[in-house]
Amino acid sequence: MWCFAHEPTIGFCIVATGKYIDFTPPLIESAEKYFCRGTPKRYFVFSDRTSELPKNAEIIEVRHFSWPFSTAMRNTFYVLHKERLKECDYLFAIDADMRFVSPIAKEEVLGTLVATQHPGFYRMRGSYESNSISKAFVAPNEGEYYFCGGFFGGKREEFIKLCQKTSDNFFEDLKKGFIAEWHDESHHNRYLIDYPPTKILSPAYCYPESWKLPFEKKLLALDKNHAEFQK
Repeated sequence: MWCFAHEPTIGFCIVATGKYIDFTPPLIESAEKYFCRGTPKRYFVFSDRTSELPKNAEIIEVRHFSWPFSTAMRNTFYVLHKERLKECDYLFAIDADMRFVSPIAKEEVLGTLVATQHPGFYRMRGSYESNSISKAFVAPNEGEYYFCGGFFGGKREEFIKLCQKTSDNFFEDLKKGFIAEWHDESHHNRYLIDYPPTKILSPAYCYPESWKLPFEKKLLALDKNHAEFQK
């Protein structure tokens, strides 16, 4: 049975530049309904646009980048604005185009460092970065779980450490003129090999909307036209 010295505050980091801002209000509404009911929550929406959001949400102005920098820069945003996040005990990064659809209790998801198994590589080695020039490189004898970048988190200090290291490594690669195959997700997986998560979530927490998987749906990754949103 979990117990907390005080009721923790949970923060969500959501990058929603360009058209992604339209996904944000329904996502926040679903989190309020299903995610750790009764626990204080705050929402940090990193965007170049404005939207009608609840009082516990705020927009942090950032630049919109073209693909793949629109995804690769996310952890950099969180680090640059970490002072805005310091009132939260736990932080979770979540894709804007997701929806919570089932109740989720604190003991299910809160941990020091939380990662979600990728639905496309469940019980498979996964698509790690194979080029040794990259800071995201994973050798053939490494790696057990392949984690998605769509939903991860943990205690604030551990979350920021992950974001700082993966951001630094991305820019180290960029100096060499190289971008890992799966951008921030490649660096995310390298980090979690070096610093294993304390809690591993099933693909129920990144469940593609139109798929059929042997899990209860907890957090949907919504169907969309990826090419349209990457413009």
